[in-house]
Amino acid sequence: MAADHAYQRLANRLIRELTGGLWRNGDPLPSEHALATAYSVSRRTVRQALEQLQRDGFVSKGQGRSTVYRERAIGRSGEKLVDFPTAAREAGFRPSTRLVSTGSVEAGLSIAHALSLPLGTEVFEIRRVRLLEGRPVVHQTSLLPAALAEKLNVSSLAETSLYTMLRAALGGEIFLAREHVSLLSASEEEAEALSIPKASPLLRVQRVVVDEEGRPVEYSNSALQDSFFRF
Repeated sequence: MAADHAYQRLANRLIRELTGGLWRNGDPLPSEHALATAYSVSRRTVRQALEQLQRDGFVSKGQGRSTVYRERAIGRSGEKLVDFPTAAREAGFRPSTRLVSTGSVEAGLSIAHALSLPLGTEVFEIRRVRLLEGRPVVHQTSLLPAALAEKLNVSSLAETSLYTMLRAALGGEIFLAREHVSLLSASEEEAEALSIPKASPLLRVQRVVVDEEGRPVEYSNSALQDSFFRF
């Protein structure tokens, strides 16, 4: 059992190192001997840890016996709107969603501006946590016009993409109108949702999505662990 814990601890540490932003797809890892020496573990522990990373898709076998980093990062594709589960699967991840809460709120200054609504208008709020391989990586709040939200089966958002629901409800395509990316420190709510220390560095991504007529249909405010995303 202790040996199992040792290789899992090493695997977790290697994942943190590899996803820190400095490694690029195809970069070779040090040899098993070098890793065993550096981390003061046995070659067997290193081998088990690398096998775990390979099963999870973080590394693969390169030429010869070398192990190379396999970059898995969710990126953007121009203005094309791709939902989180689709983008995650295309990047080689196993995505899932945890629906935290839904309900009506009054639009504050930023929300009213983003959705082109009068200040104080009732809008519908959806809070979700997005996970990759069971690990929470995004805390996301989406705001929609109340009349549009009434057409959606929001209770199924843990299994169904919001973008898919919006396209069906609107009977047409949706588009990214504005996006702003900035740095932030995790709030208490975000830190708890993502299982990280409070004030940890995160990326904030704010989006306004519109319909074919240019009318805002969603404003989202997401806090992301940046090692899993590329902008």
